[in-house]
Amino acid sequence: MMVMKNVFAITAVFALEMCLFALKPTYAISLELSTEQIAEAVEYGQKNKRIEISLFSKPWTICKEKGLGTATLFTPFHNIAYKARKFAVEQREFTQKNIMQAAEIGDAFTFSVTVYGDEYDFCVHYTAKLYYKDDVIQPEFEFTPDIAEASEFWPDSPSHSARLVFKFPTKDIDLNGVVTLAVVAPGGEETVFDFDLSKMK
Repeated sequence: MMVMKNVFAITAVFALEMCLFALKPTYAISLELSTEQIAEAVEYGQKNKRIEISLFSKPWTICKEKGLGTATLFTPFHNIAYKARKFAVEQREFTQKNIMQAAEIGDAFTFSVTVYGDEYDFCVHYTAKLYYKDDVIQPEFEFTPDIAEASEFWPDSPSHSARLVFKFPTKDIDLNGVVTLAVVAPGGEETVFDFDLSKMK
């Protein structure tokens, strides 16, 4: 009788542990989203249409000290959520076609980076690279504006800011690993942002 009670207790504890495990939120970037993941991304975007964009994108953003820059990774999930929010704010229907277009970034890591400087054209020759294990990956696309905007510090230093975009191929990158984005100023100085992909959707 005692043996049966022990077996029952062990079974009950095991079942409880399995339930708790199933209830834990799971993270990890998916380059090809399931129907459920797409629905979750759309819901996240539409439900959070009224919060500031910096807070909305916080799960995918690495921030340096104030005035030193930020970098945001646009995964397929984040991009769909971002577009769903935009359409909701503009009171437009977010169609299946729009969703598919938003999901098409799946074969690349797209980073939106904010940098600061004191000259109106300081950002023209910025570039970036991605460190992954022993590899140094070059961008397959980059955008840097010709003219920066006045920053929130204007007229104090750093008086200008600019939004840059870099895309990198995802081939052979472990989506549960860590990648480091290095944003390179014209003089060669690097500002690095570490992204733990296992903690992002």
